[in-house]
Amino acid sequence: MNDRRTTSQFVALIGLTMLVAGLCLFLGPVPDASWSIIMEVRLPRVLLGLLVGAGLATAGVILQGVLRNPLADPFILGTSSAATTGVMLAGLLGIGSYFGLYFMALGFGIFSIYLVYRIATVANRTPVQTMILAGVIVSLFFNAIVFVFFSIFFREQISVLYYLLGTLTEGDTTKLVISAVIIVLGTMVSWFLGRDLDLLTQGEEAAFHLGVRTETSKRILFVLASAMVAASVAVAGLIGFIGLIVPHMMRIIMGPKHRVLIPASALGGALVLVLADALARTAVPPLEIPVGAVTALLGSPYFVFLLRRRQTEY
Repeated sequence: MNDRRTTSQFVALIGLTMLVAGLCLFLGPVPDASWSIIMEVRLPRVLLGLLVGAGLATAGVILQGVLRNPLADPFILGTSSAATTGVMLAGLLGIGSYFGLYFMALGFGIFSIYLVYRIATVANRTPVQTMILAGVIVSLFFNAIVFVFFSIFFREQISVLYYLLGTLTEGDTTKLVISAVIIVLGTMVSWFLGRDLDLLTQGEEAAFHLGVRTETSKRILFVLASAMVAASVAVAGLIGFIGLIVPHMMRIIMGPKHRVLIPASALGGALVLVLADALARTAVPPLEIPVGAVTALLGSPYFVFLLRRRQTEY
């Protein structure tokens, strides 16, 4: 009965995502757009929204599971801003290869998670509130570096400013393909490790006694989350709170099992980001709001709600 219900929920979620994506092709500051605009401008943008939303949401599921922290999010923990620092530093160093770009983004993303974990861990304990504070500190640090780079080297480039605020206007086909491969493979491998995530949420000691190679699994999962964040940041910039909001929504609807939660969150993240981008394009026509600003406006109140709820539980 539960399997049948889960299957029907997945079918409904897939159908809703496809329906919304199709409708968003016809939404924009130009309501009567030509077919060429729909196919050459809006379709790639919708596909990019689906891709980045899925990557960020899946990364959020992984971080929440490994860190046993329901408030974990790539944006809040500083992973997104660290990856952005890597992308901008690659540009400043003249690293023109795609390998160098993604390597820098991934390296900085992994380093940010390491910093948060090291700062927050005291006497082999990592309290939820301490980790969030550590994440905010690391995020502010890398954000400061990003805007120092922007102020000194990119001040005259409005496209860079939109990138820093989050945008789905990337036109480099090669980067889109590379990011798609990373996010799809990352989602598949994290789904394969769903049982390990289920056990890690019960505590590392319990997971170890149940046969999980905890340190190995944690390292793999951290790399997967960082890779998907880096792949998303490389093509869309700083887009926050997708990895926080969507896993909670899907956990309520689909349950806590990660073999179900991971694909559900990927679909939910794709759906939410496409809707946010449609709102960004149509709220104040003919102007366009950066989609990262829209997700922050939606996600910040929800983060406060979750934080207050966690505080009342202790």
